[in-house]
Amino acid sequence: YAAIHGMGLIAAQMKSYSMAIDLFNNAIAVDKMNPRAYSNLANALASEGKNELALKNYDKAISIDPGYVDAIKNRGIVRAELKQYKEALADFDRVLELSPGYWRAHIYIANVFISTGKLVKALHEYDLALAVNPNSAALYNNLGAILCSMGRFKPALLKLDRAIKINPEYAEAFNNKAVALIGLHREGEAMESYNQAIGLKPDYQDALKGKVKLQTSLRS
Repeated sequence: YAAIHGMGLIAAQMKSYSMAIDLFNNAIAVDKMNPRAYSNLANALASEGKNELALKNYDKAISIDPGYVDAIKNRGIVRAELKQYKEALADFDRVLELSPGYWRAHIYIANVFISTGKLVKALHEYDLALAVNPNSAALYNNLGAILCSMGRFKPALLKLDRAIKINPEYAEAFNNKAVALIGLHREGEAMESYNQAIGLKPDYQDALKGKVKLQTSLRS
């Protein structure tokens, strides 16, 4: 079992998902009660876009090991992709019940809330994630982007400045900062922020398009 399953993992890492699926199925034939084989088979199936089959294998893994956090988390992600939002939230809540420090579960929950237009609830989940992981530039950046989408530019700017303080080479945060500054009618500073984003990532299309749009609006 271990050799076949290990070969399946290598195939999956190489993105040879059809080979991985065959190998995980062979591993299951050897040991039908190993939850890892079902979970990794499900991961490979999901990578191939076979989400319904993936769910069945996550279900099998979790039936064997009800506390299998990775399988529950990944099932939740697939359920969210299938717009089974209630079931996805139940999975992510279960992950937090089993592993309270797993802050990424809050992000998965926030993504469900964003997909369903519940942005205030999404903000709350980001706050919970930051309470566990307070030095994550990505969390502050994403929180700033959500606030921008809500038209709350002043608090967005504070979050984005925090992201940049943690990671001064974060092009996406500079781009989002430009959006917040435009919302606050601080166009000159927004242009500087776009330039910083482009300086860090010269082919960054969002920043390039944002800069052109801002230049056009300033000329009119």
